[in-house]
Amino acid sequence: MKKSEKQLLLALLGLVLLGAGVVASDIYFDRRDELKAERENLDTEWLEIQITFEEKELWEMRANWLNQNQPAFTSNEQIAQSIFKEALAEDETGFTTSKQNLLPNDRTTDYIQAGVTLIAQGELPSVMRWAYNLTRPESFRVINNFKLTPDKEDEGKIVATMELLRWYAPPEL
Repeated sequence: MKKSEKQLLLALLGLVLLGAGVVASDIYFDRRDELKAERENLDTEWLEIQITFEEKELWEMRANWLNQNQPAFTSNEQIAQSIFKEALAEDETGFTTSKQNLLPNDRTTDYIQAGVTLIAQGELPSVMRWAYNLTRPESFRVINNFKLTPDKEDEGKIVATMELLRWYAPPEL
């Protein structure tokens, strides 16, 4: 082999090695970035696990409270009667309830929701006190789509349209 051929061969080998080095470094840096991102994800997940573990007692206490206080779902008829009775507000003064319509039950894995739409008419403090007393946490009742308007017939009164909902514990399987 001539000297010039040897030089060309060495130059070609050098270029091949340089190209291989560039490709290998590109693969290395891409893999390093993937591993860094995975490490950050794992660090975040570990932090979430630690926080959840630290809050374990709080969540167990809440689960126990739910198990002890959430009313059990019995039957559609009993629930419908109960929700109508709650919405009647027979013992309250200063307002009346009317136009009650039963809402369809909504089932999830955590609760069964039963409800009624109704209209309450009367003095603002009485209606608001009644609504507040209905929605205490231990009652598992909520008011949805609450709309207040002035009563057109009696200027000192209001008309409240709402959905009164209650969440029941699902039956054990």
